Amino acid sequence: MKIVYTGIYASLIRDFIEFKQHCGFKYCTEQKILLQFDRLSRERNEDRLGIDSQLAHEWSLKRDNESDAYRYKRCITLNQFALHLNRKGITSVMAKAPKPKKNFTPHIYSRKELDNILVVCDGLECPTINRDSLYMVMPALIRFLLATGLRIGEALNLMIDDINLSDNYLTIRDTKNGKQRLLPFSESLATVLRQYLKHRYRFVSPNQAGFFFLTARGKKCKSEQIYRVFRKVLDRAGIPFKGAHYGPRVHDLRHTFAVKALENMVSNGMDIYCSLPILSTYLGHQSLDATNQYVRLTAEQHPGLIRDYEDIFINVFPSLEKL
Repeated sequence: MKIVYTGIYASLIRDFIEFKQHCGFKYCTEQKILLQFDRLSRERNEDRLGIDSQLAHEWSLKRDNESDAYRYKRCITLNQFALHLNRKGITSVMAKAPKPKKNFTPHIYSRKELDNILVVCDGLECPTINRDSLYMVMPALIRFLLATGLRIGEALNLMIDDINLSDNYLTIRDTKNGKQRLLPFSESLATVLRQYLKHRYRFVSPNQAGFFFLTARGKKCKSEQIYRVFRKVLDRAGIPFKGAHYGPRVHDLRHTFAVKALENMVSNGMDIYCSLPILSTYLGHQSLDATNQYVRLTAEQHPGLIRDYEDIFINVFPSLEKL
């Protein structure tokens, strides 16, 4: 069912959603949340653009039978929209809501789990009736995510010209935070990507520009497709899936990368808190707070993880000098 906005913010909401989706976000739940805001603005007979303190306060009030997490989600969504308005010169204030306590712990894949995942991905076959199959993509994409720590949306939005296989670096243009960044990668990953391109060029001309990761039909891969196939990969790899909000997930490959990168830097003699700005920049975090979770995760829950990873990650991560 198509969502239609009709209030004074309608065109701005559509513009904001388009921007977010262009950055790789599905933004499905947020569309529904913004529909609620659209309805509230109509109920209040808002006739001037700009979220004032009264409107923000009314929006932030907890509703009957509403969880703290959903209330916080509503406020964060409106605040992101408010930032969008401010960038356009429309003065808007932020809604306030207490941040709910998190009890979710990311899944850090063990060496055995990664071995099993890669074996399953390498063994995927192409159904003759389905040219949208991801059999060609998954072996390279999973290794790519594991070796770069990119978000799935960032990876799938990469264009063929964004990856430089001569000098081993990639350019990320569509990011979560809207900031372009350059990332180096190792020669071993470059080899994997070159092998993938040989298969890719069987379906798409080397002279044709487009997205780097494509289905066998030559279409852009969608994150929903990746999630579905990854669930099947986990099952075949003997890794229990605990549920939609508990994982293991594709995004946990990013967490695994971060923990390993942090441990690598510390094991090479770098102070753990000196390494945080490097990791934060590499991951594209806006603040060190988001990166600091990996310090706690490494120190409290996975103190011996580096020994388990030594073999599988040899030559996968770029050297510290390149960072």
